[in-house]
Amino acid sequence: MPTLQVSLQVLLFLIFGLGGAYRLLKPIDVLAKRMLWVNYFKPITVRSIAVIEVICGTGMILALLLTDSTIPFLLFSGLLLMLTMVGAAITHFIIGDYKQIIGNLLLLGILYQVTFPIWV
Repeated sequence: MPTLQVSLQVLLFLIFGLGGAYRLLKPIDVLAKRMLWVNYFKPITVRSIAVIEVICGTGMILALLLTDSTIPFLLFSGLLLMLTMVGAAITHFIIGDYKQIIGNLLLLGILYQVTFPIWV
């Protein structure tokens, strides 16, 4: 497996797995001060997004550890995170937080590259 693929999967785990855990454990009012989008959603929605990020981030690492598994962890995790990033970009556009869209699109590109590698 190419080193870049492994490195990107670990990076995505750090971003989504640990970042999602942060959003899952921090109080909503603390998150609302740091992230504009939190103010536009119910707390249960914010927590649900965090759970999705933790599960999919963990799926990125499971794909590395369980190479003989019949469950395509990388495909499922990558697709769900890509949908999440599309939703995040749309949300940031609607609320007028345009500077965050670049990060969403960058993560979307990395997720696409990891989920559907062109070098294989």
